[in-house]
Amino acid sequence: MISCTHSAEDDRIYKKEALSLQRNGYDVSHICYGSEYRDYITDDGIHIIQLKKKKRTANKWDALKQLRMNDILDAAKKTAASVYHLHDLELCRIASRLQRLPQHPKVIYDAHEPYGDNFKDYWKNRSLSKVLLSDIPALLAEKKLLKKADHLIATEENVASRFLKKNTRTSIVYNYSFFPPEETSAYEKIFDAIYCGTLTESKGILLMLDALIHCKKQGSELKFVFVGGFGSTALEETVKTKIETNDLSENLFFTGKIPIEKINQYYKKSKIALCLFPKNRTNQLILPIKLFEYMSFGLPIVGSDFGHIQKIISSDKVGIAVNPHDPEKVSEAILELLSDEKYKKYAAHSVNLVNEKYLWKSQEPVLLDVYSKLLD
Repeated sequence: MISCTHSAEDDRIYKKEALSLQRNGYDVSHICYGSEYRDYITDDGIHIIQLKKKKRTANKWDALKQLRMNDILDAAKKTAASVYHLHDLELCRIASRLQRLPQHPKVIYDAHEPYGDNFKDYWKNRSLSKVLLSDIPALLAEKKLLKKADHLIATEENVASRFLKKNTRTSIVYNYSFFPPEETSAYEKIFDAIYCGTLTESKGILLMLDALIHCKKQGSELKFVFVGGFGSTALEETVKTKIETNDLSENLFFTGKIPIEKINQYYKKSKIALCLFPKNRTNQLILPIKLFEYMSFGLPIVGSDFGHIQKIISSDKVGIAVNPHDPEKVSEAILELLSDEKYKKYAAHSVNLVNEKYLWKSQEPVLLDVYSKLLD
């Protein structure tokens, strides 16, 4: 496993895919970046090679050399792996060099998002040097790799259908929950609503605050908890200003970034969950993992009325899909789900659904089949 933007024990890479392979007889290493260099074996038997993340440099030539990822390539060579499983767009730039290694390894490209759409939505927020030196070369490398990869993995149907046009060796491995389903109605509910994930505009932090402001204006003093760190200091300042301006300090609790093992305590203390992504190309295509985690803990969902979010909420009847850009409609949906009748109905149904079809164990055989066929 190789990643450059995910932590050593990332939920999909480590807790799902790596552990599934390890349990089934594979020797698994994960090469990644962190705050310091570490080379160790976890209690699960996974070999972690954590490279020290380089500091940003103003020197464009040094930046260009760093983007060649020679450190990752050197670490990969030392593992002499039979399969290199790439988990980030940037890694497409070293795929061909991995394929040319003496042991003739197989290369899997595991796309977590529709990166082309992501770039179209957010390129204006990135520096020109980042776009020219990193984003565009990576997207061009991905285009080349789609044809030459030994196998492609997508997390949902939209990206998979695009991959299939380039390479028939494509599978969908859904990013379902690994949290055991748990009925949490017996726990004390401290928070009315929870959002879990990095706090960014693209994931709806400002839209959620607008909904809370509307609830407050209507006389409902709700408490929201946000589990995750801010995507930027500028956004954090914007949020702080909005909180002060609208007197929301007593209504909000921010945990900051916390280990995944501690997230469940906040799920248990919350009544409903929010997935209010703004409407753009990316968010209309992605399938957020948080939907399945919310359902694992019996949390009815107020989510955006488009894409996979609407499909799951509506077809599985686990909440209310609403226009995320309409704070009045969002606040109405939140209050409706918080009513005892609706809450109890959706909460029990969510837990049952996860047990039936939304657990990671249903995807483990798909991943193992990919590896079995590659290494036959």
